[in-house]
Amino acid sequence: MMMRRLIWFIVLSFSFAFITTAAAGPVVSVVACAGVLIYALAVARGNAAHRAEAAEAKAAEAEAPAAEAVIVEAEAVIAAARLRLLGEAGS
Repeated sequence: MMMRRLIWFIVLSFSFAFITTAAAGPVVSVVACAGVLIYALAVARGNAAHRAEAAEAKAAEAEAPAAEAVIVEAEAVIAAARLRLLGEAGS
C-alpha cells in the first residue's frame, strides 16, 4: 500500500513538474517536485508512526494477562506460606 502511494506521488510530481515547466521554468519545476516529494515523505513518516503506536499498544495488551497470572501465582504462594505459618503456630 505504501509503495503504491509513493509511486502515485512520484507520478503526480512529474505531472506537476511538466505543467510548471511549461508555465514558469525549470527552477520552479524542481522546487515544486521537491515540495511534493517532501510531503510524500512526511505522510509516510506519519503512517509509520501510527503503525508503531498501534503495535506498541497491541504488545502492551498482550502482556497484561501474563502479568495478572504472575500476580495470582504470587498471591497463591503467599497464602500457602501463611497457612504453613498459622498451622505451625497452632500446634
